[in-house]
Amino acid sequence: MARRTLAGPSFFYRARVRPGEQIREVPPAERPPIDFSLLGSVPDAIVIARLDGVISYANPMAEQIFGWDPGQLIGQPIEVLLPARYRAMHQLHREAYHGAPRVRPMNLGLDLSGLCRDGQEFAAEISLSPLTLGGELFAVAAVRDVTERKKLEARALLYRKAQEEVRERDEFLSIASHELRTPVTALQLQLQLIQRAASRTGGDLPEEMAEKLAALERQSRRIGVLVNALLDVSRLRLGRLELHREVVELSALVRETASQLAPEGARAGSALEVVAQGPVEGQWDRLRLEQVVTNLLSNAFKFGEGKPITLTVSSDDERAILGVQDAGLGIAPADQQRVFGRFERAVPTHRFGGLGLGLYIAREIVEAHGGEISLASTPGAGTTFTITLPRVPPPTLAPASGVEEDVPDLRH
Repeated sequence: MARRTLAGPSFFYRARVRPGEQIREVPPAERPPIDFSLLGSVPDAIVIARLDGVISYANPMAEQIFGWDPGQLIGQPIEVLLPARYRAMHQLHREAYHGAPRVRPMNLGLDLSGLCRDGQEFAAEISLSPLTLGGELFAVAAVRDVTERKKLEARALLYRKAQEEVRERDEFLSIASHELRTPVTALQLQLQLIQRAASRTGGDLPEEMAEKLAALERQSRRIGVLVNALLDVSRLRLGRLELHREVVELSALVRETASQLAPEGARAGSALEVVAQGPVEGQWDRLRLEQVVTNLLSNAFKFGEGKPITLTVSSDDERAILGVQDAGLGIAPADQQRVFGRFERAVPTHRFGGLGLGLYIAREIVEAHGGEISLASTPGAGTTFTITLPRVPPPTLAPASGVEEDVPDLRH
């Protein structure tokens, strides 16, 4: 009766003899068949082939991923598991491998494919290892179906590419907006100079021409607002917002901004009222808060249907509270969070102009100050925007001594 013992890298079969008798090696022809059944529990597909490429063993996982019935792979050439276009080259590689067998791990960056019995291909990772059993050399291949992982990697690559394209787009918008800003500002100045010169001459400018100049000045100002909005949003996307904090009296700032925008409100038919409980001081960026108030008032002029607009300023020990209320169109509940997104609009574009950036920029500026912006609205009954600002910068937003906050400068 023969028994199997382990010696070095190979399994040797030796005869069972009586004590004192010489041990002899059992010839290959008399050895029992090699038992690979332990490999049946391995989670990877395992295929073992002889030097001539004939499959000696395939575990259940291999049969499953390649789509063969149990036992049918035994005796098949290993090339049946490869797409036809790889078979001739694989035979050469197989011969070279058996000439210099070595361990080849997975994840070597090779794009490999397996072939199912029904003709379907799948992305595969394959590791190879030589194995000597009973004096015979085998090649052990461990195979993994990585189709899903490859799909995820492809999606991740597309995502990274899209992110890079977005970054390049934002860089372009930032540069283009900055370049457009200079001629638009120059045009506005020239129109203002012409209007002032005309008014100094005692009204020599024809009335029709004066009206056209006023219209040109309004349109150039509108272009300037749009260019500045594009510049702001591109800088925000690139993370270049900077806050220049100083002591600001919010009630005075709101009254001044409302006074400057009163002519625009009059053209829209909306009267402005500022209700302030008294001085409200805090450490904020003055120009940024003016921008927030301007954006909210412009929004109220556009959708307020010519009805009165009220601005309220109040405070407690830690916060300042600013409210902007109109009695216009209102915003549907489903759109109330969406309107703070970039280029988002809750109304048809053909009825109302603009880029849909005002509320987005306002929210970014408020949050950069450590504050919050919210809205309450009833369709057909108006909208109230409420801003809360910490009067002192929160510790996480406070700049280090002599160092400005590293949050977007949209001014330049």
